[in-house]
Amino acid sequence: MSRIITFIGKAGIGQTTLAIATAKWFSQQGKEVLFVTHNPSPNAETLLQTPLTHIPQVVAPNLQAVQLQATTMLDQTWEEVKKLLSLYVPIPDSEEIYSGELILLPGFDSFLYFNAMRQYYQSGEYEVIVYDSRGDLETLRMLGIPGMLDWYFQRFSKMFEGFSLHKIADSIGGPIASALVSANVDAEKLQQGVEQIRSWIAEGTAVVGDASKLTSYLVTSNEPGAIAETRWLWGSAQQINLTVNGVLAYQCQEGDNLNDLQQAFTPLNVTPIPALHEHNWNPLLKALPDFNDNHRSPWPLKIDLESRQLFVFLPGFTKKQVKLTQYGKELTVEAGEQRRNIFLPPDLQKLSIKAGKFEEPYLIVAFEEKQE
Repeated sequence: MSRIITFIGKAGIGQTTLAIATAKWFSQQGKEVLFVTHNPSPNAETLLQTPLTHIPQVVAPNLQAVQLQATTMLDQTWEEVKKLLSLYVPIPDSEEIYSGELILLPGFDSFLYFNAMRQYYQSGEYEVIVYDSRGDLETLRMLGIPGMLDWYFQRFSKMFEGFSLHKIADSIGGPIASALVSANVDAEKLQQGVEQIRSWIAEGTAVVGDASKLTSYLVTSNEPGAIAETRWLWGSAQQINLTVNGVLAYQCQEGDNLNDLQQAFTPLNVTPIPALHEHNWNPLLKALPDFNDNHRSPWPLKIDLESRQLFVFLPGFTKKQVKLTQYGKELTVEAGEQRRNIFLPPDLQKLSIKAGKFEEPYLIVAFEEKQE
């Protein structure tokens, strides 16, 4: 079974260096490793001392590396999309659209990166995939794509039950109706396509929520600004149900005073990592934690049915930065520029919120019987 490891933290702290060190650490254990980066800077190439392309290539024993390129992936994806569309909707030859014409829309690269990671993960060729991302909020939103899409499918699927182009056409009338009817969409094939997408979403949510399949490490320095931003990203990671296993304090030594770091990231283990000098990776590799030992952070979400309480783990936030709203059978938690929709278990759906309070690092929600 493949495993993905990624890193979160303030830009410029050393995430790419630590990602490469982690890839080397696993490869030296005999694991088949793929190092994946989509950062356009040449930093990874300089550290690996190897030019990278969009095709995985061997850079060391048991270690391959690839640089994701959005424009190349857009070309490849477009050909796949056209084949898929041709199964359901006839595309006139006169309306040919070529991949080289396509413009990359803002934010669409995140979908391309996620799809590439999904394909590498499902290929089964690699035991460990080390993902060198930007490590910021954009990365967290990318990793949260399956959960977001799953919510939309659950909420809007009933709206499309009994979907009929002919009924829509009758209500519209005119040339638009004629176009809809003549589209000749195969509803059965369309439904099969939707089910395939739903299976991809289910697989994605299973990976993001499983610490044995996807884990992350926080990367920071001893500088107060880096600590504050990394704590904020730690809390933001909880909004997508991402497990954080520990903290790597880059450019720190064993003898350094790490009390502030340890206090800021309790209960995570803080591991000091020395700086890289002249491509001498051995000190870094020796300092890295045992990535095979899954030190667990608190669960992002805990529900206690007996006490009728719900606990949301949100480190790095203050009371003013957290908003709670109840919509029917769901609770919506806003924090870190993200919304997380929590489907309540049946026993709590019948109850109303008695109190919601923020006691760092937890948002605690208590329920009571609804007043008649």
